[in-house]
Amino acid sequence: MSEEWTLRPVGHIESPYREGFGIPRQSGVVPAATGLLVPTPEWQQPVAWQGIETFSHLWLVWVFHAKRRMRPGDSSAVRPPRLGGNRRVGVFASRAPVRPNPIGLSVVRLLDVTESDGRVRLHLGGLDLLDGTPVLDVKPHVPYADCPPDSRGGWASAPPERLAVVWGAAEPWLERLDSDTVALIEQSLAQDPRPAFHDDPDRVYGMRIEDIDVRFVVQEHRAEIREIVPVGD
Repeated sequence: MSEEWTLRPVGHIESPYREGFGIPRQSGVVPAATGLLVPTPEWQQPVAWQGIETFSHLWLVWVFHAKRRMRPGDSSAVRPPRLGGNRRVGVFASRAPVRPNPIGLSVVRLLDVTESDGRVRLHLGGLDLLDGTPVLDVKPHVPYADCPPDSRGGWASAPPERLAVVWGAAEPWLERLDSDTVALIEQSLAQDPRPAFHDDPDRVYGMRIEDIDVRFVVQEHRAEIREIVPVGD
């Protein structure tokens, strides 16, 4: 059996998440996280995507290009945030980003397929991907096969609790930001982007979304936005 394979991306993701901190831990939990799949030149031909518009969701196979891979000597157990960051499970019983091979899998909503001057773009929702993520393959999501009625979710059987989100001192920005960006910020904060072991109510966090830095604190199950700072200011 071959020990190595050469894989070439079929495209890359244009995402509102420009840094790792704050990216949803699962696809679909932030519906407002929309972006594009931009095929590579060799896969720009529309015939390669013919019929994909009939599916509501797609599987993306992609690369953790900004994360290191597991190395010899690394622990083969990880600490999932859903378990508070203090309980270990095997890496293969988790979706931890540091893996033996840096491969990710996401199911995303297909919002639209557009073509202009022979260039195809797939418009996607529910992204959990960093801007620039290479995509290795795209496969249609097939409900009868991909949603078994008797499936079990193990230690992640229920969706995570959501934080309430308030704008606090940043409330004037509600009139400056479009409704899609407001929804993206609120949904991203509601899924509590902090590391699982952080519980400092006075700590101010910064999350990069598109071209702004959202600064917030978390107190009593509530994320309060303290400041919105355009990147570069």
